Amino acid sequence: MGNLRILLIGVVALVLSGCATYSENSMTDQSDPWQTVNRPVFAVNDAFDQALFKPLAKTYNAVTPKPIQIGVNNFFANLNEIDNAINNLFQGKPDKFATSVGRLAINSTLGLAGTIDVASYMGLTHAPEDLGQTFGALGAGSGPYIVLPLLGSSSTRDLPGRILSMYLNPLAWLDDVSFRNILIGVNAVDSRSNLLAKEDIASEISNDKYTLYRDAYLEERAFEISDGNLDDSDLTSDIAE
Repeated sequence: MGNLRILLIGVVALVLSGCATYSENSMTDQSDPWQTVNRPVFAVNDAFDQALFKPLAKTYNAVTPKPIQIGVNNFFANLNEIDNAINNLFQGKPDKFATSVGRLAINSTLGLAGTIDVASYMGLTHAPEDLGQTFGALGAGSGPYIVLPLLGSSSTRDLPGRILSMYLNPLAWLDDVSFRNILIGVNAVDSRSNLLAKEDIASEISNDKYTLYRDAYLEERAFEISDGNLDDSDLTSDIAE
């Protein structure tokens, strides 16, 4: 079970929330008390994705050379290093804070605005953290699961961090609204394209897409907050809170 969970991180939930894993045992109603609202919102999100983002992602993959796709991925990942640095600092991880700051400085300059991940070649490993992880590291439970319109999976613990991350991202600082929206759209399509090769695996796991994405999101968040140091009992405890 543990190996399966690690293997499937990144498989399913980025369309609606971010990368995720799946548990054979679905979460209890305690983690999803607002399911009667969440399911219709999820259905609308999924329909929107199937009608727009998935076709766009397929076209993007078909016409964009792989080196350019890698550069686009690197560019948007570099923008998140500010968020990473702040939350590594709040979590009392000075080494990872320094790593995130170093990655931002190196990749933004030597890496040509972040399109080349020079920092990784120098041994500075990506250390992603967000405010939801910070709250979790400080002992906050996940709280009820929420499906947000368009943005997808979240929780009462993670929602403030989702909002803060938007303002910490340099894209929010652009005065040119049209250019900013174009970049946000490219980021969404690029992120969606990363799931295309993995969807067949996800579809073989469960016919209930809502439950799969929910369980995936909650388990993946528990995995991230513990920095991967957990067992199934840890997952159950965090999700039940």
